[in-house]
Amino acid sequence: MDRKFFWVVTGILLAVIVAVGAAVISTRLPHTFNGSVINPPAPAADFTLTDQHGRPFTLSSLQGKYVLLYFGYSHCTNECPAAMALMTQARRELGSQANNLQVVFVATDPPRDTPQAMAAFVDRFEPSFVGATGTKDELSAVWAKYGVTVEDGGETHSSYMYLINPAGNMVMTYSQPITAEQISADLKVLMKRS
Repeated sequence: MDRKFFWVVTGILLAVIVAVGAAVISTRLPHTFNGSVINPPAPAADFTLTDQHGRPFTLSSLQGKYVLLYFGYSHCTNECPAAMALMTQARRELGSQANNLQVVFVATDPPRDTPQAMAAFVDRFEPSFVGATGTKDELSAVWAKYGVTVEDGGETHSSYMYLINPAGNMVMTYSQPITAEQISADLKVLMKRS
């Protein structure tokens, strides 16, 4: 009886030691990022456009925050709303750190992406998001800086999400398929490091 009790207690102790050891090791392993890491980080090209309230908006005004930058058009019915919903959910999953992330939606259809149309579009997801628009020449310059191809009146466009760190450097890109949980997991790690 004593021998059986000894082996049961020893087995339980070994299981606890293995579980604690695995937990310690997993917290020390480097995080595997879900996006495509830009190493070394590259300075994000600054630009000035017009926000959804008709005011000048400059990307560099967001230094000190993480930025998810996405290009699309306000009348989109599938890909753009899906990407915006994804970024909205990722931001929510940051909890108390959500205010450290700013989403910026840059127009690809200048004639229809008026400030009013951009406001109606971004407000469907999160009123704090920025909907940036401008003239075709202004937007074309921004698209070129980010390697965004726009065709078919804005309906065909690149679908990357660009992650910019608080220092104003691009550190990662995301493309579909990706989940809100994967984006927020990366952001939590990055925010903890900064």
